[in-house]
Amino acid sequence: MIRRTLNLGAGLLLGLALVAANTAAARTLSMSGQWFQNRGPLVDIPNNGGPTACGAFAGTPGVLQDGCVNNFRPANGGIPAAAQTISVTGGSPANFSIVDNAAFSQVGGPANRATVPVVGIPTVIQLASQFSLAGPALTTALGGGGAAAFQANAWSNDPRQIADGRLVKNFTWCPPGGACTGGIGTSLGAYQAVIKYTEGPNAFGGTMAMMLSNTAVVSIRVATPAPSGPRVLHQLVGALGNPPSPQMGGGGYANARTIQLNDGPLHLNYTVPLPCTSMFGQPIAPVGCGIIGAQGPQIATLPGSQNKDWGMPWITGTVYLKNLGSTGPDSTTTFSVMGSDSRTGAGVGTITMVAGATSQRIPSTNHFSALEVVTMTFAPTATPALSAPAILALVSLMVLAGGYMVRRRFVPTH
Repeated sequence: MIRRTLNLGAGLLLGLALVAANTAAARTLSMSGQWFQNRGPLVDIPNNGGPTACGAFAGTPGVLQDGCVNNFRPANGGIPAAAQTISVTGGSPANFSIVDNAAFSQVGGPANRATVPVVGIPTVIQLASQFSLAGPALTTALGGGGAAAFQANAWSNDPRQIADGRLVKNFTWCPPGGACTGGIGTSLGAYQAVIKYTEGPNAFGGTMAMMLSNTAVVSIRVATPAPSGPRVLHQLVGALGNPPSPQMGGGGYANARTIQLNDGPLHLNYTVPLPCTSMFGQPIAPVGCGIIGAQGPQIATLPGSQNKDWGMPWITGTVYLKNLGSTGPDSTTTFSVMGSDSRTGAGVGTITMVAGATSQRIPSTNHFSALEVVTMTFAPTATPALSAPAILALVSLMVLAGGYMVRRRFVPTH
């Protein structure tokens, strides 16, 4: 009899464990984080205070989580995440889904226009941005029309990546068609650019894109012979009232788009406050340096151009991006960055994911690499109440436990 009672007790413990496991299968955590976007050495979109020096990038997760790439990061941080709860399932690594179209967002428009200098790109002087941003893109074709889901082996489990033709975990891809005739360091295809992905141990990741609307003005240095000196072209990006459009980095595998850049006014010359230090790898000094202080009369209107863009999904592994130097003054841009996942088996902690993209300017040969970095920290919410079925099951098991304990105490054992 004693043996039977002990066996029933073991079964009771197993039942309690199963109930607890079932209630923990789907759980809720709170999320905070930031989304960083770099174009070229650093064109911060949106330009949150402009670039500020943050020390040499050493590939450590703490540096990357702060948005530091090639010695610079946005002075005021990335696009912030709104306070929200996230559904989490499984463990080691835990899956999670984002269902809010504005989980990360920042208001733009004329009232929030900001002008900052651009460093590291000789042809670009400044960026005047009033972009509005909200992501991830959930209700567009790019987002798949549903939640942004992140999971292990996303390269073979994510419907968006499968639909776009991803067949292997690790790849090297060159625009426009994907063929890299000689690999990294040799022939990189028609546009001399390469995107290389090396997944981490769990191949964890997914797809989500930042939606961008409203406008910005890029001021471009146009070299001319003396004595007039360099001229400046102001090129409008976007249009007033334009619908939100997805950025390429972080979307489906090898997703592509072509955007039109508008005609712009060309001015005879321009000046910036001096003395001015704005070399690549150094902070801009003094404050206000690098912003156009005066410019000559408009002498022409130059035709617009096109940007051809390609992007890849999010991973916690390593993204390598390279654009060989173009025929113009822009130098080669190279990124090699790695994400990280320091969450517990329950999904609590910080995860940093990275995504790459590349852009080609038509008809000029200027091009650049682009990088997306999103860092999210998950924390426990208030202890959730058990569901009614779970409570009923626990009460039933407790009643049974009490009955068997009484029986074991008063039933003779000999």
